[in-house]
Amino acid sequence: MFEGWWPTLLDAVQIFLLATAFYYLFRYLKGTRAAQILLGIAVLFIIIFMATTYLELDVLGVVLRWFSIFLLLALLVVFHPELRRALSILGRNSYIQLLQGRIPETPAERVVRAARSLAQRRLGALIAVERAVSLDRWSETGVDLDAILSEELMISIFTPPLPLHDGGVILRKDRIRAAHCIFPLDNELSIGGVGTRHRAALTLSTECDAVVLIVSEERGQISVARDGYLIRNLSDRQLERLLRAAFVPESEQKNFFKAVFGPQFKVPWLLRPFISFTSTNTKESADA
Repeated sequence: MFEGWWPTLLDAVQIFLLATAFYYLFRYLKGTRAAQILLGIAVLFIIIFMATTYLELDVLGVVLRWFSIFLLLALLVVFHPELRRALSILGRNSYIQLLQGRIPETPAERVVRAARSLAQRRLGALIAVERAVSLDRWSETGVDLDAILSEELMISIFTPPLPLHDGGVILRKDRIRAAHCIFPLDNELSIGGVGTRHRAALTLSTECDAVVLIVSEERGQISVARDGYLIRNLSDRQLERLLRAAFVPESEQKNFFKAVFGPQFKVPWLLRPFISFTSTNTKESADA
């Protein structure tokens, strides 16, 4: 039957496409009730097909072929919720959104939107963005979430008196790694006009390379701590620029953070009217 047959490039492409489709189908249905139903139907159909083929049951074979058409329509009805969910996931894919002319929202934009919503509601927040140095030692003190980063979830976490509102949140890439985390706190920091969240953020920023975002519940202002320095009262545009760099691998950042968070003389003169620094080594914050 297959004598002299050799697969062409088109055959290889078709096999690859079928294998990919089956892989994602099994991955999507794995562990669901739909997978059990589909597996039962497939096993029953294979048994009947083999029996009609080897026993030469022609009449039953014809009935089975007609029945398979109605079975396909029945499966569309039975698996209607799963099909809707699959199409919804496909529509949220970043490549599909680009084809539709929509630019997918970046993690930095999501954090900025969540921080601004928290500030408008006067909800205090402490958010650490993990970079090269792992924050597992502090995430172990909180509650593991591993949830998709979203504005609604961040508001739910930091709304009192919910159990997770006290403490900090750790972000890893575009996911919320943990909440209700206890960050280190150095009470000997000589910084005026800041609360416990700002002190904890500054302390954490001196022990790792994380970028720590603070939302003040009293003033409704957003600040960022990095390498023991604090930038206060950031606008959405300034915050997004800082966070975009935070989500970029350190090898690709060059000297961005050194220019922004370093000593005052390293700050470009265009940014000096908009940035005020508070260092852990000084007693008072100086306007840059």
